[in-house]
Amino acid sequence: MQSFEGHWRKFYPNAQGPTGWMMRRSGAVHWLRFHSLPQSKRYAETEAERRVLLARQNALAYAVLGHSDCWLVQTCWVASSQEQKPSPNYPFEFSFEFLADEGDDDDHPWKVYASAQTWGRGTFDNLLLAIANDDIRDTIWLSCETGAVFAPYDGGVDLFLPTQSQIETLKAEHRDWLSPHPDGL
Repeated sequence: MQSFEGHWRKFYPNAQGPTGWMMRRSGAVHWLRFHSLPQSKRYAETEAERRVLLARQNALAYAVLGHSDCWLVQTCWVASSQEQKPSPNYPFEFSFEFLADEGDDDDHPWKVYASAQTWGRGTFDNLLLAIANDDIRDTIWLSCETGAVFAPYDGGVDLFLPTQSQIETLKAEHRDWLSPHPDGL
């Protein structure tokens, strides 16, 4: 299988880094955001809300990734005083490093770690909950076949799909999960 960096550069040559917010900021096309909970609630507080969150995220991830080969990716910032590390629960390997242009004087390097995986419903529930609780950040899954990206965050999921027709299909299928904000935020 091609390296993660090879897949990343093939599908997103102009994106600054493999995080949802960096992809949005760099103008990645065919972007769509869904909220994890009804009424755009940010954090699950009950077991019932956690079940809703996992059901939504698993449905969206399956729609984007299917049951296929993908990359699980965590991007960690590096600062002089401390460095983030990827989750120890997955066999991440260092892929590449880049300098983020964050528009201030405190730009710092980011390290990208990737792990070859196969998406499966329920397989990543513990990781999805950690991301939803903001315990883990800057995590994406990238389809090796299509380049589609599933990028969960605390509050929802950003999707980057190969075609606008896929965006329209998911919008129609999950209309109640969309943000009411005119820009989709």
